[in-house]
Amino acid sequence: MAESSGLTVRQHARKEFDLAIEFVIGTHHQEQVQFSPKSTAKDKHGTRGRAIDISTGGMGWICAQFLPRMCEGTVRVFDPRPVGHKPDGSPILEVAFEHKCIIRRVTMVNHEPSYSIGVAFIEPGAEVSKRVEELRNLSDAQLEAAAASSVEQEVSSE
Repeated sequence: MAESSGLTVRQHARKEFDLAIEFVIGTHHQEQVQFSPKSTAKDKHGTRGRAIDISTGGMGWICAQFLPRMCEGTVRVFDPRPVGHKPDGSPILEVAFEHKCIIRRVTMVNHEPSYSIGVAFIEPGAEVSKRVEELRNLSDAQLEAAAASSVEQEVSSE
């Protein structure tokens, strides 16, 4: 009979990524967690970041705003393949999926500041698992082409 060690370990394999994300604070935490209008946040209750890894159970991202552990909200993950470009040359990305999540880990990674945020999806269903697997199955070549397209547009718009 196997004994539980009491250790908290990941239950899902993660894949490294560089995907655009948005996080919107859940309504029941919005009074406690608000971003300053002078910050780089998307708005009072939303921030943007870059996903660094993803699995069917959760994900990690880097963003400029501190978010407290146990804060709940909705994360939007954008498909890295642009569907077009704005007049300024920046890529137009579609939402690959969005889902409720809870913040489990927060670490300051540098003093710009930047924070590494780790979340668990709340009751992920088959649709979330399907969308995550679709993103995870994108080839490295597809991801590199999408990143190059974004970089080329940033450079040409400067």
